[in-house]
Amino acid sequence: MTAGRGAAGRVSGRHTAGWELTTAHVRAIVLGGGGAIAAVISHRIDLLVLAVPFLVVASWGALTRPRDPLGVRAHLGNDTLAEGQAIRWTATLEIPAHADETTVRLSPGAFVEEDPATDRSAVRRPGDGTSTERVIPARATRWGRRRIGPGLVAARSPWWAYRTPVIEVGAFDVVVTPATTTFDAHAPTPQPEGIVGVHRAGRLGSGSEFATIRPFQVGDRLRRIHWPASQRTGTLQVRTTHADADAHVVLVVDAFSDLGPREGIDGRPTSLDLTVRSAAAVAQHYLGSGDRVSLRVLGSDGPARLPAGSGPGQRRRVLDVLARITPAADRDLATVAGVDGLSSGSLVVIFTPLVHHAMAAVVARTASRGLTTIVVDTLPTHLGADADDPFLSLAWRIRRLDRQDELHRLRTAGVPVVSWHGPGSLDLVLRDLGARARSPRLVRR
Repeated sequence: MTAGRGAAGRVSGRHTAGWELTTAHVRAIVLGGGGAIAAVISHRIDLLVLAVPFLVVASWGALTRPRDPLGVRAHLGNDTLAEGQAIRWTATLEIPAHADETTVRLSPGAFVEEDPATDRSAVRRPGDGTSTERVIPARATRWGRRRIGPGLVAARSPWWAYRTPVIEVGAFDVVVTPATTTFDAHAPTPQPEGIVGVHRAGRLGSGSEFATIRPFQVGDRLRRIHWPASQRTGTLQVRTTHADADAHVVLVVDAFSDLGPREGIDGRPTSLDLTVRSAAAVAQHYLGSGDRVSLRVLGSDGPARLPAGSGPGQRRRVLDVLARITPAADRDLATVAGVDGLSSGSLVVIFTPLVHHAMAAVVARTASRGLTTIVVDTLPTHLGADADDPFLSLAWRIRRLDRQDELHRLRTAGVPVVSWHGPGSLDLVLRDLGARARSPRLVRR
């Protein structure tokens, strides 16, 4: 199957299929012809009466045999879609004359389902050589690299005399980006850098948020003079403002494991589902605020690094990297070094279920360098809760006790750990970290 990118989406190559005899047509010929011969030989009119309908059907089917092949071309609306979003898979049918019914079905794929409201009836449009379309909406229920199709197309002539072989057409590989759950953070990011964002910096500058009033100095702009205060004091007073700063947010994603049943967007999430969706939501929020966001994936088929960037282009790149994550097969502890090289003042948000022991070392390595670090706990609460196996349930209880000890050590070391619950998940932590960032502290160099 050949596929190319069209003006709007992707188009497969044109496939054709000829016509071949069906078992029903052969049966009608044998019964009709054999019955007629037997009636002549035995001089029995009753056998001829029984054979005539079969002869009529066989003759009718032979006379209405389509002469031209069936042509099919498939088209997909787009090659990237969001989790839970439907996409239009379209088959363009070139139905020849005398074709009676043409059936189009879409093969089910992993986490790809056909819309239940899809018209599954056969195309009974009389063939006249022109093209007709059959549109099948398909829905991707989980992020990742998915395949939509192939479509199965077959046609038959009247009385099922002739049929075409099943044509497989239009198998398209698409990237399904994770669903970005609603998220918003009203607290400013601690230690923002730069002068182009919307967050207030710790230093004074040309911003929009009022800081204080001080005496006029050489070099101050005249438009900064605060005349009411100048009249009260008798000396020129000027307004000062905080500089607007953009933050560098580093998202670290734990892809060492994918725990839980994979039920898609309509079911219970796995640990990697929560990790990827929460990371996508945080990235969308900060990129929408004009900040710079970079991404580091640990434990996938290889550490993936996306350099810092901003704007809609960076959002598409972040979603694309998250959609291509696969859980690690080789759990190499060398990925701990994947958080090295971060600049001071960065806000590091680590999304992890804290099951693999390497992630505790990653968090400790990041926090020991004086970077503002937040851990988002993405372990689903339903894991092991309804396990039928008592040994499995006991194992999860023991592992959760170990996690509680790890979480206690992280909080004691000053690293906040929060559970993901959508809007406002990080507000309280960001406010506390902002106050802590303005106080002196000892770090390892």
